[in-house]
Amino acid sequence: MDNIILHKFNIPFKGVKKKVIYHFSDTHLTEYDSLSDEAEKERAIKQTAAWENVRSGFASAYNEPYEEAQKISGKEHFENLIALSSKGDALVMAGDILDYVSGANLRIAEKGFASLECPFVAVCGNHEKPETIPAEGFVSALGKDIQTVEFDDLVIIGFDNSKRIITEKQLNALSDTFKKQKAVVIAFHIPIMTEGNRDALIKAGAYFQLNYDGCPEENIKFIELIKENASLVAAVLAGHLHFNNISEITEGVTQYVSSQGVTGNINEYTIGE
Repeated sequence: MDNIILHKFNIPFKGVKKKVIYHFSDTHLTEYDSLSDEAEKERAIKQTAAWENVRSGFASAYNEPYEEAQKISGKEHFENLIALSSKGDALVMAGDILDYVSGANLRIAEKGFASLECPFVAVCGNHEKPETIPAEGFVSALGKDIQTVEFDDLVIIGFDNSKRIITEKQLNALSDTFKKQKAVVIAFHIPIMTEGNRDALIKAGAYFQLNYDGCPEENIKFIELIKENASLVAAVLAGHLHFNNISEITEGVTQYVSSQGVTGNINEYTIGE
């Protein structure tokens, strides 16, 4: 697939049988189809045109590829990323798969999710309002505040932090996951600000940070819980930034932020030994 920009990472982790996990975010589907009414079609055309400038602007600002291969539609990129991800052991979709909730965008996402041949976590992004996501079907994952994929030796747990808050329920879920004493991959949309990404996130503002000034106490407790259980954390996966960013939350715990899926970016992690 020439349109895919694949970033590979090897994460040795004792006690985990080798697994391949894919991770993408921010495909920002802006589509219409044969079932769309005129208003939905007009909105899709307008938003698609707007994203031509946005996605190229992010790529230019962060010195990432934006050639002819990246200029195909968001729908085509989404379908390519789904097809590649099916070859892995699991997939994390870290939010903003849809640019907005509409009939056509939901139908395209549902078809893609249903086609996956591996388990997946699909967390909500700030563009997807969880209260507007259907309660049934594969796409219903986007409306859940906690999701898990569990193997014998590894747990992937995803959280909806799209409103830049962590709830007590989510804190308890993470704590209970650590009690299993398995390796853990933690996924959400809005990244944690660290010394390794502070300059970029501070410039962007609180909109791009989970641990912003004045954030709820639960947000800080969530990060401290990760630090306290660093030996169990294989990776922290996020999206939202629209550029690749790798930073250390604490010693031995790395946060990987995927670049924009709307230009074909995807991360591949080989975890284990």
